[in-house]
Amino acid sequence: MTLYHWLASVLSLLALAFLFLGGYMAIRRQRRLRTPPRKGWLTDAMVRQIIERGTLNERHVPEGGLDLEQIAREEERFWSETWDEPEHNWE
Repeated sequence: MTLYHWLASVLSLLALAFLFLGGYMAIRRQRRLRTPPRKGWLTDAMVRQIIERGTLNERHVPEGGLDLEQIAREEERFWSETWDEPEHNWE
């Protein structure tokens, strides 16, 4: 084999390795976006989806889901608190 054949073979193997690496990284990124992370599972993409559609897909919601009764109790507690009037001596 000539030097050009060796060079072409090496470059072909490098190009093939880069293609496999790119495919691997794309698959890995898709899996990471599909499944919520363990800690702090609400991602920026999920927040954007909530803003755009108003809901999350079922695959994003953890198994336990949300306790709507607890949320309602906390909201009621929050709004029932008394608030101090603002001071008018700002000037």
